[in-house]
Amino acid sequence: MKYSISNWIYGDENIEKTMERLAKFHYDGIEIKGEPALYNTKRINELLQSYNLGVSSIAGIYPWPTTERDLANPDDKVRRNSINYVKSCIDFAVEIGAPLVIVVPSSVGKIKPLSTFENEWKLAIKSLRELGGYAADRNILIAVEPINRYETFLLNNAEQGLRFIDEVNVDSVKLMLDCFHMNIEERDPATSIRRVGDKLIHLHVADSNRQAPGRGHIDFRSILKALREIGYDRYLALEPLPPIPNPYEALKGFRSEEFADMCAEESINYLKRILKDER
Repeated sequence: MKYSISNWIYGDENIEKTMERLAKFHYDGIEIKGEPALYNTKRINELLQSYNLGVSSIAGIYPWPTTERDLANPDDKVRRNSINYVKSCIDFAVEIGAPLVIVVPSSVGKIKPLSTFENEWKLAIKSLRELGGYAADRNILIAVEPINRYETFLLNNAEQGLRFIDEVNVDSVKLMLDCFHMNIEERDPATSIRRVGDKLIHLHVADSNRQAPGRGHIDFRSILKALREIGYDRYLALEPLPPIPNPYEALKGFRSEEFADMCAEESINYLKRILKDER
């Protein structure tokens, strides 16, 4: 397995500073916030080479209602803008060598439908079919992420995720899981990982309190064991957050240098120690 951190958790920190931190703690890669306009791709590629890092993924950002990024929206204009946004993330992924783009089918913070659940489910399916074709043509995967019920209404758990990608029925559209959200929605996260099996292409890692692994009560030993059993050899993308109620506050510049370093170091050391013990 490989290790990365999602740079959106560091707010407006310069990406070179984030890469410097990850290289210091021996990460393999970085997950980059899905805001292509913020970055100079030539410079990103130079930094990746300089710090010997890969790009694990592009983390699409879907806040509600501040942006038109809702792939299930019954307004055709909003939905088209949302599709175009994800396409821009796919193009960005191609330019910097990321294998996948994370997609949340309905915005984060949208906890009830604007029309009906059934209608918006169908609209999200339609959106992902188009995006799946666009991604496949560019050799990029789409990782659909279930988010807990307190943050979105449409797709909350692994079972729904599997049904969703089966209905999309495009080879480039797979599933990802998030340990924090699984802690809320899954009866047994390890069993859910086994059920998803080879359709799992990405994993976000944070503890039950959304902080660094080991600071909460999630059983990471069982999760890592399940990942080994299904032959998962992709990234563990760390998403430890500061103790604030709104995760997107991290995007607004909340950060502490000591906290950032502590989380990065704690997270990778904790997971590596478990994997070493299990050998």
